[in-house]
Amino acid sequence: VMLSPNYIRTDKVQAESFPDAVVKASKATSDITSSTARSLLTLLGNVFMGKGTGSQSVSGPIGLIKQGSDVVSSAASGRDIAAVVGFAAAISCNLAVVNSLPLPALDGGQLVFVLAEGLIGKKVDQKRQEEINALALFLLLAFSLNTAVGDVGR
Repeated sequence: VMLSPNYIRTDKVQAESFPDAVVKASKATSDITSSTARSLLTLLGNVFMGKGTGSQSVSGPIGLIKQGSDVVSSAASGRDIAAVVGFAAAISCNLAVVNSLPLPALDGGQLVFVLAEGLIGKKVDQKRQEEINALALFLLLAFSLNTAVGDVGR
């Protein structure tokens, strides 16, 4: 699942040295990640407040392929690889943000189980954990199917 990025323009950044390149790349990564997190929080807030489903700003694999194709096509016509690299970076940052959500089927959810075990001082019952994971996986699959249907409809 990816929140739709805005690729109207890409800025080329020239680094003076390798350490400068690391600093600038880190800042760009931080900017993309925080923008993704803000978009996700806005999307979730709108959904919970009944202001829409947010389906227009969420893409699944089908939408990602279309967006990637558009980025590569525009980059090839202008011979600009920066847009392709930026798109790949956005996908990577997006996956990091979504994977860190506290949903049991994702890494963030597993972290919640570990934190819960630390707080209560004993392991969460394995059967209970499996039930929670199964329910979360079902909900994620339903969301993915809904996203795929939205991608095909666009």
